[in-house]
Amino acid sequence: MDAICGILGRRDSAALDAMAAALRSRANATHRSIGESFAVAASHPIDTDVCLLDGAPRLQTVAKLTPAMVQRYCAESHRPAPLPFRGAYACAIGLDRGARWWLSRDRLGRRPLYYFHGAGFLAFASELKALLASGLVPKRLNLLAVDRYLTLRCVPGPESIIAGVFRVQPGEVIEYHDGRLNEIPAAPFNLQPHEEPRDAAARRLRALLTDALEREAPDKVLWSSGIDSAALAALRPEARPIFVALDRAWQDESRLAKDSARLMGLPLHQIHARRLTEDTVHKAVRALDEPLADPSILPLWLIAEAASENKASFVSGHGADELLGGYPRYNFLQKARGAKRLVPAGLLTDLMPALPPNAFIRRGSRYLVSMHDMQETYLSLVSVFDRGEREDLYTDAMKSAIYDMGGGIPAVQEHFTEGDLTRNVLSLDLHVGIPNFLLTKCDRIAAAHGLNLHHPYLDDDLLDFAVRLPAKAKYGVRSKPLLRLATRGALPASVRLRARRDFHIPQSGRALRVIEGVAAHCITPDRVDATGLFRWHAIDAILREATHNVYRRRQFWALVMFFAWYRCVMEA
Repeated sequence: MDAICGILGRRDSAALDAMAAALRSRANATHRSIGESFAVAASHPIDTDVCLLDGAPRLQTVAKLTPAMVQRYCAESHRPAPLPFRGAYACAIGLDRGARWWLSRDRLGRRPLYYFHGAGFLAFASELKALLASGLVPKRLNLLAVDRYLTLRCVPGPESIIAGVFRVQPGEVIEYHDGRLNEIPAAPFNLQPHEEPRDAAARRLRALLTDALEREAPDKVLWSSGIDSAALAALRPEARPIFVALDRAWQDESRLAKDSARLMGLPLHQIHARRLTEDTVHKAVRALDEPLADPSILPLWLIAEAASENKASFVSGHGADELLGGYPRYNFLQKARGAKRLVPAGLLTDLMPALPPNAFIRRGSRYLVSMHDMQETYLSLVSVFDRGEREDLYTDAMKSAIYDMGGGIPAVQEHFTEGDLTRNVLSLDLHVGIPNFLLTKCDRIAAAHGLNLHHPYLDDDLLDFAVRLPAKAKYGVRSKPLLRLATRGALPASVRLRARRDFHIPQSGRALRVIEGVAAHCITPDRVDATGLFRWHAIDAILREATHNVYRRRQFWALVMFFAWYRCVMEA
């Protein structure tokens, strides 16, 4: 991992030093370049032609671009445009001797980059915590971002949870010149389905995944019991599998992981993760920069902590579910639309007030009623708190503030423009779920432990292929049917056909007691009232019902992560 930060439009060495210090958990940004109107720092040497680079961009003809090569390419461009680089990167490029700057990220958002546009200056950094440490950014909550977090489990779009702080969007170029910002949007993904025989598509998938592994040249595979990591090990025999065993409360995969390795004839190296503590939870929350309501964060933190003791380059199976139909929601959403013909929406609307106060029944009914609106259809199923539940949760001041800022509709409308709901959801995953949810947690957690982690399933060439797969090739009775077909002959049938498994919030045992302890310390009546955002009686009801209600459990987790973040960041 690398780290970059800087202040453009003024020389402020003290603020730069504070930003670099805040990035030490990511990398040591010890190299400085200070000009007449800028001060920047990076974890790599900075040439006279300034280019700060986090990651390793590449072109089709060049395996890895150096900062000097990236700067030279941009200097030769007549105007700012989406950069054609591939791979994982974020960059800040000085042009015209530092009079003009470009900020950019790779098109999938594998590396982060935040910025704050103040009076006569622009501050940027790899992580949000560095901007807050600079003393240049007011520490104020973005209330719309809080509302969107409680809907989608992450903060989507360009805005961060801190008011005035923005993310450079994946693939976007931000030009800063004479105190003004010019935003050049990313080139769109080509999502038009490309028809290809299923067997040919499987062969191509296997070839693309093999090429991605050759580019990454990993030493180890983060092992699980499923097909994602098994396929990586089968296609890259040089990469040895390493399995991190967790407390049973998360999910005990030890037996299945050992069985998969035995059937494939692989020497599995197993290590044990440390036990979860309240201090571990707070470390993970601080590392994330923004709240993220994903139950897999804590087990992934423990896995990364244990794996980082092996100084090696790792690959993981992250991204396979998102691109290759691992989640059932894509197929379910398309097929379930036929249900609206069975029960008239008007009848359901009349019946809903009389339905029992059961979350599953309420959500299912709202799903059927909202089928005329694709966005509402999706949100009725995936929202942590639906619109009515958020209304019950918020104070009058919070509801008034959200209304004044344009309403609390999540920033997902632009992705629901086609008649094909599955392609709309794919667009949402590419622009929100993968960059703001999946890659955010992977990047921050890997950086916090100095773990060199790569994701072959998110390789650019494989990505371009996978997003154009037609639904009939991507979805089936089992998840990821094309990957299962592509690995026929390379994996034993019992491994290739094994069902996918997720991490869930522990429902018993020591890990649950730790999480409940964090909740008790972070979600208190005084803190809830101090935020001015929530009603305590609504919060308290969720805390009391979380042990026996699956929907309340998701809401409980979202609140725990928010208030733990609030305590670590806003009250620090």
